[in-house]
Amino acid sequence: MPSIRSRALAGLLIAAGPLTTVAAPPPVLAQQAPGALAMRADGVLALFEGKADIAANFAPTLLAQLSPEKLIEISEQLKAQLGEPVAIEEIVPNGEFSATVRIAFTKAVASFAITIEPQAPHLINGLLFKGSETVGDTPDKILADLRALPGTSGIAVARLDDAGPTWLIEDHGDAPLAIGSTFKLYILAELSRQIAAGERHWDDVVPLDRRSLPSGMLQGWPAGSPLTLHTLAGLMISISDNTATDTLLATLGRDKVEAMMASAGNAHVAANRPFLSTFEMFALKGVADERLATAYAAGDEAARRALLPAIAKVERDAILPERFTGNPHWIDTIEWFASPRDLVGVMDWLRRNGDDTTRDILAISDGVSDDIAAKFAYVGYKGGSEPGVLNTSYLLRDDAGRWYAVSVGWNDPDAALADTKLFMIASRAIGWVAERD
Repeated sequence: MPSIRSRALAGLLIAAGPLTTVAAPPPVLAQQAPGALAMRADGVLALFEGKADIAANFAPTLLAQLSPEKLIEISEQLKAQLGEPVAIEEIVPNGEFSATVRIAFTKAVASFAITIEPQAPHLINGLLFKGSETVGDTPDKILADLRALPGTSGIAVARLDDAGPTWLIEDHGDAPLAIGSTFKLYILAELSRQIAAGERHWDDVVPLDRRSLPSGMLQGWPAGSPLTLHTLAGLMISISDNTATDTLLATLGRDKVEAMMASAGNAHVAANRPFLSTFEMFALKGVADERLATAYAAGDEAARRALLPAIAKVERDAILPERFTGNPHWIDTIEWFASPRDLVGVMDWLRRNGDDTTRDILAISDGVSDDIAAKFAYVGYKGGSEPGVLNTSYLLRDDAGRWYAVSVGWNDPDAALADTKLFMIASRAIGWVAERD
């Protein structure tokens, strides 16, 4: 689901701040920085040990965006998955003022990207959880942790062969789940089909004639801005741009995308008709007056289609951001739906039928830690989220040329979800794939 406050499952941003190398300061500061990086890495370890003096380790600019209480809360969420902290395993500088820090926990080794201020005392102004590696992991352990999640969850992991998927890990693989922005894979697939058929070309230009809400950036661009289909697809997949998504949906045709869902093997197409744009979803679920949403949820396909003109007339100003940051709304009835098997299916369709450009777009944001990415020759990714909904889905090729797909979903109509839990389960499943052969 497009979220007004979206965060890709590629990694948990623990602290806001620049994650690139800061421009080099005077030599005296540069000489101090390596020792400062080690000192601040110790501060990250102390955070997980519950011993950190937060004000003495984290910059005020960071704490202005993320309170000490929230920082501690997120560290506790990670500890629930990683176990107790043991020691810093490695510090790999990426420049004078940034490094990758690997911390050993009792259950896994986790990687964090940190940046520090160039001026003394070199406080941490950026901290990003990049993923973890679980030692001695097994499918049974992965499934046990997935099944312990509240609500409904499912996973499908498959090797993709000419004869079809060979299922390696599966639990509730056929269960339809709300998938959030992962639905954009079906738009990418239909675009790829039309290009292969010669109906469109990657460099075709489309004027920007509609506006959704974030995530993304095109919602702030001038009307009429000329954009290629390649640019729209790249933004839709890499940053989950909702305006790019709606522009492509209108250009390709709602009926064509609905047909693609069936062609790509989605067994729950009826639940997705009509195939909603992101703005239509916002308009249904984001307004205080729920009469339209109630009628839509209760209606059959014909009734839902008949409501589309009224949905299109909802004013943007009537859509309330807090409806997408608090409790879940209508996730069982007004969403995009697919099972883990369905999403493995569309990834397989993109593998078999998409061209190199399609797969390159799918890989712009790979959604995994650097450690895991290094184990594969190719990683394609799309995730989705809204309150009560999380999904993360991958297309993978190893160095031997074998293809795999991984999809993990989690729904809970009663509560917002801790995305770190699902991200780590997905990362463990991918890590297991990397190690099994």
